[in-house]
Amino acid sequence: MVLGLLLNGCAINQSALNLGTNFSDYASACKKVSLVKPKLVSAEGSIKVYTCPDGSQYQSNRYEVFENNRLTKVYTREWTEGEKQANFNQMLLGLSLLSGGTGTTGSTQSQQPYSFYSFDVRSGMNRICYYDQLGSLNTKTIGAAEICPLGF
Repeated sequence: MVLGLLLNGCAINQSALNLGTNFSDYASACKKVSLVKPKLVSAEGSIKVYTCPDGSQYQSNRYEVFENNRLTKVYTREWTEGEKQANFNQMLLGLSLLSGGTGTTGSTQSQQPYSFYSFDVRSGMNRICYYDQLGSLNTKTIGAAEICPLGF
């Protein structure tokens, strides 16, 4: 129940998405939930397309089309599998950066523990191999055509 309240609190008021709503009402509703003004995506003559970065757009993009400062259409586009994978890759990269160890500044050398292969993700012309090293995730980047080693 608490999670539902938190998620609903992040979405723009649905009355601001009713057709015919003027832009100033839409902009104030957007600013109320996202603390920023709506982002202008495209403009041509009296037609302008905006998006509000509220929390309701998980795995989709919503665009609001205004003509003469009146809302005429709300368009939602689902993310493609490639976009979902790219966002997942960014999340994993952020997690691996957060959980990565720090280097030592001393002159003594120590042997790092052995890392076991967990999974891999293809990213462009590279393959990022993820390894479990005593509970923390380490990465190794190789060419996309290569196979990740079982350990390193």
